Amino acid sequence: MSFEDLPEGWAVWHDDGGRAVLVFRPDVFEGEAYDAAHLPTLYVSTRSPDVPMRRGGAASDGWHVACTLEPEVHVRALESSHETRAAAVEAAVAAAERFARGEVAFDDVYATQPPEAYLARLAELTG
Repeated sequence: MSFEDLPEGWAVWHDDGGRAVLVFRPDVFEGEAYDAAHLPTLYVSTRSPDVPMRRGGAASDGWHVACTLEPEVHVRALESSHETRAAAVEAAVAAAERFARGEVAFDDVYATQPPEAYLARLAELTG
């Protein structure tokens, strides 16, 4: 499986053969109606989503998939860890598919009051 298998609405924002960044509907969530910080994003990297950015030369503990709705709002149901980049890419595509089908309860990821209009728009575009 590769990023070419991403479901409709998802795009590869960056992929250098290492870290990859996938975004959902940048035409909607990086425009006038929403701040770019609200761009749903999947990351494939050697950094766990719970670990701050590493300094050069730090050892990796594998590959990780992370998903955010906002910079500090993680969708834990879509996060996973893998031994290889290929496995992480496959997991990221599967996470994008789950996201696109509306299989994730987005309002459950917020510790405080979720932004209702934003979540309503996500619900319209998924599932």
